[in-house]
Amino acid sequence: MHEITGDREAVQKLMKDTVQQLETTANGAAAARAPGTRSRTASTTRAARSEKVDPVLDVWREALAHMETGTGGRTAARAAGIGSRQAAPGRAVATPYAPRDQRIALFQSAMDEYLDSAAKGAGPAAAKSAAMTTRAASASKPRKSTQAASLDAFYAGGRPGKAAKAGGTSAAADLMAKFSPLDPRWVEVVVEKAKLLLKGKHPFVAHQSATDFRFTMKNETTIAIVGDWGGGNEAAQAVAKQIAKLAPDHVIHLGDVYYAGTPNEVQERFLKYWPTPGAPGRSFALNSNHEMYSGGYGYFDYTLKKFAQPASYFSLANDNWCFIGLDTGYDEHELHAPQAEWLRQQLAVGGRKNVLMSHHQLFSAYESTDASKLRATVQPFLAQVYGWIWGHEHLAVIYAKHDGINAICLGNGCFPYDFPSTPPTVPVKWIDKRTTSDSDYPGGHTFALLRIKGPRIDMDLIDEIGAVGWSETWV
Repeated sequence: MHEITGDREAVQKLMKDTVQQLETTANGAAAARAPGTRSRTASTTRAARSEKVDPVLDVWREALAHMETGTGGRTAARAAGIGSRQAAPGRAVATPYAPRDQRIALFQSAMDEYLDSAAKGAGPAAAKSAAMTTRAASASKPRKSTQAASLDAFYAGGRPGKAAKAGGTSAAADLMAKFSPLDPRWVEVVVEKAKLLLKGKHPFVAHQSATDFRFTMKNETTIAIVGDWGGGNEAAQAVAKQIAKLAPDHVIHLGDVYYAGTPNEVQERFLKYWPTPGAPGRSFALNSNHEMYSGGYGYFDYTLKKFAQPASYFSLANDNWCFIGLDTGYDEHELHAPQAEWLRQQLAVGGRKNVLMSHHQLFSAYESTDASKLRATVQPFLAQVYGWIWGHEHLAVIYAKHDGINAICLGNGCFPYDFPSTPPTVPVKWIDKRTTSDSDYPGGHTFALLRIKGPRIDMDLIDEIGAVGWSETWV
């Protein structure tokens, strides 16, 4: 994750210029003329017609409208069923710019992909320079002083320092947009990202019988669980090293590969650094909103195949415990229809305690969120649930027993974040407030190690340097 992609002003500026460039390309040179003549009126008519039929342009127009005003009309993306607006939940903490919006996340993904490609193509020296001006998002908050130099890379003939010499980052970028078009390579990347969105969702993989997607584990085994870890940044790599040192039998990801879970991001930011457990262990991964921002193709076609995981929901059980992974990403914050019946069938197996796992939360102590659909679906089953572990919020929280379950939020695997400034609205036993050396986003990064010993689970919450912040036992 490059620093510039976490700078809201930079993302909005580039998006505005990109929309203008796409409009000029779509409508021809005449569309850029001032109105006032018959020929210009005709060009305006052609521009209006183009606005109705260009789905790629519509995608980025709506994204820009959302950024600027929080509104947007019905576009081709939404007509495809994958760009629907949802109520934006309030985040618990401040982070680099990471809105829960599919289109904006894809735009940020395009920015990262373009910068990575440009750095590789320009050789080691340019790659080093790019790394200095677009540091990993885990390193610090975006700096205004680096914005102009970073934005230069997206314009044809962009030269580092040009904007600074012109006097002021915003004014310089305006001049560049007016007199120098965007790099055609950038336009190509952003167009392809829009096409990925317009492609629609990957087909859902559903069970055929109650015994599908069941896996077994030993009565004495270890499981590492980490959430919101797919950033490929320094924090993610540090967490992975700590998990690898402990050599757990199973490793489970609760979802989120940033920014949009594209096939490239899945391979370069997730699978590349995944702490693969030793034999005979297995890896599992849950689906999430970020994976689905690109239609889920990276998740279903790459992550699941790599893990030999047949579907986005599964159970992992022994004689005493059953861990059930659910897909709350395919239908955001809800279970896609086939899962509810499958879940009922898994919970019907007696003689063991059930622990649910999902990306989205059932409730939150710090964040404004709408879990009404998920709650309505699982409410009939909650009496059979001992615990629930989820991510989504960039925090590590141990809840006091609530709604009859032992809940854990484990979503601070790699993304930079600050600490909540408000008291919890749901009883909390512990929240990880251990600090890092980052003065801008001091929150640490945490995973859980579960040591299962017959009917007992000893659990440690461990940070990126290997320190245990919280321990408790489930029996």
